[in-house]
Amino acid sequence: MVRSSFFRIGIGAAVAAFVLTVLAAIFPAVAAAQDTRTPIALAATVTGTTIDYTVDNVPNRRDTFPVIRGECTTVLVNTAVAAPILAPAAVETLSGREIDAYDLLQRLITDGAITAGPRIQFASETGQVTGSFTDTPRGVYLVATLCNMRPISGEFEPELLDIVPVVVADLRAGSATPAQ
Repeated sequence: MVRSSFFRIGIGAAVAAFVLTVLAAIFPAVAAAQDTRTPIALAATVTGTTIDYTVDNVPNRRDTFPVIRGECTTVLVNTAVAAPILAPAAVETLSGREIDAYDLLQRLITDGAITAGPRIQFASETGQVTGSFTDTPRGVYLVATLCNMRPISGEFEPELLDIVPVVVADLRAGSATPAQ
């Protein structure tokens, strides 16, 4: 029983690595076209069935008014469900064709790949966002966050996106570790 759980976690970790590779291909860094700023930093830990996350370096909303705090939209993505959705997008991207990121996000939501969220939170005075996803079933997930989203203009800033893989094992020991 425990052996099969570790096998499933291993398969899940491989799927998570694939999904991260696909996302990196779909959203390539275009830092040359952007002004340079410190990228956000997402960290996640797992304890039992709870995933705690922290996002650091969230900038203020410079596009609106410099004193308005930034915000982050954070989701939990089931890698097993997301992989078949993201695979065609990866092929399109690798073929040199541009994909519609908002359409892709909508498909992830519609098909149930996003299992928790979106959770929108304003940053603290220090530029930090913290939160938790609770009662998460066993599996391999991605915690993904995008800060200061601009849905109207559709402008994407890669330094405001971060993704971290996590494994929820909950093997009755009460904890698991990030898959990093």
